[in-house]
Amino acid sequence: MDMEDRRTFLKMGSCAVAAGALTLSGGKAISAPASVPQEAGWRTLIGTSISESNPIKLTIEGKIPAALKGSLYRNGPGLFERDGYRKTNALDGDGLVQRLAIENGQATHQSRFVRTEKFLTEEAAGAFQYETWTTSAPGTFLNNLGADFKTQAGVTVYNVNGRLFALDEVSPIYELEPSGLSTLGTASSGMSDGAATKAHTKIDSKTGDWIVMGGEFGPTMKIHAAIHHPDGRITSLPPVDAPRQVYTHDFFATENYLIVNLQPAEIGLVSFLGGMSSFTDSFSWKPEKGNVVAVIPKDGSAAKFFEAPGAWMWHAANAYEKGNTIIADFAGYDDPGHFIGEDPVLTALMSGRIGEEGGPGTMRRYVIDLDANTLREDIVATGAVEFPSVDPRTACHAHQTVYATYGPRNNFLHTGLAAINMENGNVATYDFGPAAYVGEPIFAPHPESANAGWVLTQVLDGTSGTTFFAIFDSERISAGPLATAHLTHHQPISFHGHWAPA
Repeated sequence: MDMEDRRTFLKMGSCAVAAGALTLSGGKAISAPASVPQEAGWRTLIGTSISESNPIKLTIEGKIPAALKGSLYRNGPGLFERDGYRKTNALDGDGLVQRLAIENGQATHQSRFVRTEKFLTEEAAGAFQYETWTTSAPGTFLNNLGADFKTQAGVTVYNVNGRLFALDEVSPIYELEPSGLSTLGTASSGMSDGAATKAHTKIDSKTGDWIVMGGEFGPTMKIHAAIHHPDGRITSLPPVDAPRQVYTHDFFATENYLIVNLQPAEIGLVSFLGGMSSFTDSFSWKPEKGNVVAVIPKDGSAAKFFEAPGAWMWHAANAYEKGNTIIADFAGYDDPGHFIGEDPVLTALMSGRIGEEGGPGTMRRYVIDLDANTLREDIVATGAVEFPSVDPRTACHAHQTVYATYGPRNNFLHTGLAAINMENGNVATYDFGPAAYVGEPIFAPHPESANAGWVLTQVLDGTSGTTFFAIFDSERISAGPLATAHLTHHQPISFHGHWAPA
């Protein structure tokens, strides 16, 4: 595939779209993924363990912009098996944090496992000892009674006021040394001990507040949240009783509100607590029940609840207030078969198969009118997108463009990037070709321009079996990367990242 074939630009509107694209009711298309059964092949590297690495200078193709200086941190699972026992899902493994340091047109890469209590115990034993969110502990159900699983700190990483934190779906939060990535210890979430910290947090671009959220299961599910202020104060919000006991992964935050999308992913607590299934194997998807969207005021006053169409949400892009209306953008799925289903791709990959990818994640917007007590869902762009992100200078406030991975040929294992203008419907895309797996795009602001910047992503190259990092001009995604920085080995799936300017 030559460079022109790999660069596309689709303008959403009433005009015809590019050849091969498909327009579906309710929105406009980025692409039309094909559903072709195939063996996983090189994609098994997504769930293949790797050792941590010391700092090494990378080979650069193209030219890294001189003004781009700082560190791209990324986090994801790096260890999937011990003593012949393998994780059952590519999302599940001990956290491996990477640092890509960029300065003077050069890039240096290193990675370190987070030394969680779980990691250290199992490293000493040479075998897995604990159940994790998709995988039961070795042995019988007796080894899994009571849901005694511990954090792997392997989903997100945040640099907050110069401190580096790694999180996953279980408390506690771990703090790392930002330069060498050594583990410093645990950090307080600011929530009660019963709250399991969500992997995702929010940083308000105007106040610098760091917002942490968690959930607590019991007779009813409680939503917890804490706001960490730059001066060191922590404001813990009163817990909110949720109307249903379901799985959530991410949330929205605005200047005055937190918004939680209570999707109909019901949790079978009896089978899970009884050791008969892993946490995620206890999920059942009930789209006919719809979503319930909780709007929680930061001032501690009563929450409001809104009904919405049934949709699975992994990730929020951003949210903001427009008068007394909340705008909340996210990637949503009608069919989350990639994760919940008979043969989800994220499980099948661990045995060398593709499995089922389910339906595409589409770019959606909630418009929540707090005066009229109404919620409307708009599908802004159909086609396969995931890992939506925005310029961090707009976080919790008004944004225009959402950057995401996109799949011109796959619903979930995406091979390209998209820049989606949420106001006028324009979408710019770039495709790396069929032998690529592309990770979450991270925006690095230009230090001398209020709106410009660069978008950085991690790409697994199926042809070479190695990983590289690609740097794009944020305003010219379809032009392809300005530069790429190449490792000599693969990196397994890396979920999320954070840019820290020098």
